[in-house]
Amino acid sequence: MLQLKTSVRFRLTLWNAAILALLLSGFAYASWVTLATVLDGRRDTEVSVSAVAIAQTIRNERARASLRGEGPRPDVLRDSLQRLRAGDLDVYIVDQASRVVAATRSAAHRLGRTALLPKSDAVPGKAPAVAVNRDSVTALPPHVRELLRVTKPSPDPTLASTTVDGIVYRAAVVRIAPASGDDEPMTVAVLRSGEEDLALLQRYRNRMLFIIPLALLISILCGYALARRSLAPVEAMAEQAARISAATLDERLPVANSHDELGRLATVINALLERVHVAFLQQRQFVADASHELRTPIAIVRGEADVTLQRSKRNESEYREALGIISEESVRLTRIVDDLFLLARSDAGAPVAQFSTVDLRDLTLGALRSVRTIADDHNIVLEQQVPDTTICIEGDAPLLRRLLLNLLDNALKFTPRGGTVGVTVEPHADSVSIVVYDSGAGVSEALRTRVFDRFVRAGPNERPASFHDSPRASSGAGLGLAIASAIAAAHHGTLSLDENTVGARFRVVLPLSKQA
Repeated sequence: MLQLKTSVRFRLTLWNAAILALLLSGFAYASWVTLATVLDGRRDTEVSVSAVAIAQTIRNERARASLRGEGPRPDVLRDSLQRLRAGDLDVYIVDQASRVVAATRSAAHRLGRTALLPKSDAVPGKAPAVAVNRDSVTALPPHVRELLRVTKPSPDPTLASTTVDGIVYRAAVVRIAPASGDDEPMTVAVLRSGEEDLALLQRYRNRMLFIIPLALLISILCGYALARRSLAPVEAMAEQAARISAATLDERLPVANSHDELGRLATVINALLERVHVAFLQQRQFVADASHELRTPIAIVRGEADVTLQRSKRNESEYREALGIISEESVRLTRIVDDLFLLARSDAGAPVAQFSTVDLRDLTLGALRSVRTIADDHNIVLEQQVPDTTICIEGDAPLLRRLLLNLLDNALKFTPRGGTVGVTVEPHADSVSIVVYDSGAGVSEALRTRVFDRFVRAGPNERPASFHDSPRASSGAGLGLAIASAIAAAHHGTLSLDENTVGARFRVVLPLSKQA
């Protein structure tokens, strides 16, 4: 599809002008057709009414003359035409032999007879008429003769059209039957020229041809100015967005009016920039923390290797000690890398679990057995409240085990000697809750909102005083709870920190298997 390389305001202006041109053209054409129809109807009505009036007047005069016992009077036709106040009509009264008996002055001019009436017969304000005696009858004009031949006059007006010198006339023809034996049938033909109507339509067309382009020009100028003013906030947002970079993500787009579409767009973009800014800061912090966590074991491994290689000779025990340290740090380094890889896959939306039916009861008891040695070494009591029945869920057994071990390890790490760590499994209608709790001082308020973030660890000032004697409180990379939260989300569950006053209570809610 062809894309015009023009600005939005220019395209809006063109579209507005095109639509307005279409509407104005349609209106002009419709009004022109309506005006032409009205003029045609008025012309038809005028000639029909005039023809009927003249024919009825002649009939009435003939009837009155017959009642008086008088013969036909030639002045009856003249009087009938004099009563017609229509100077733009051509009226012909034709006898049975198709000869003009009487006509209006305009019709007489067309017959070439201009002195058929005395000057005294002219009536001011009326269309002067011509009365023609038997001795001065005039031949019927060809166009009227053709009109009478085609229309076949009747007592009711018959409408027809004829052309004279290139001008279309509308005609109404009425036949007058004889009122007595002395009368003869006559025909009244009333014609009205369409020249004035055509001139009126032409004036209307010429005015439309002037008004429509002028209206389009005004519309283009006003539309462009309006579009430019309306899109000015977009220009400002584009300029501001072009200045925003990775170093200035704290800047925001200007919001002129938060209630209109552009204001809402700027608000949405600002919210997007805020999320990008937060994600960028998190990524930067993540890279810095990951580099710090990876640097320590790498430095230890390198240091032990360098120290071992500095001497030309070492005994077996020294080599074993150095290799043992290197092995421990390698395990720690591998675990950190695995944790980061799992979190990266979770962030990317890639599947991190392979689902199968898992017995949560056995999985929980196995995790408790795994940490019992650590608890005994530090004089920590392990408690459990696990139902005797089988609890089946759909999940990845190794990942779920890792989730429980991370929570238990976190609880043991921050529980002082002589404390208590426990696990409670609570089945519900369609889900199961696993609560891991301890008897420590709990999570400080400063850490509650970001306890599940990566590389977040309780600092010396954030740890409760009772934690200071915990031998494992300073170990770990701060990824355990983040890993546990990602595993819970991968199993369509949640991991949350309960509000409580004694110790910390982490609650995992997982959906039960539909086959359970």
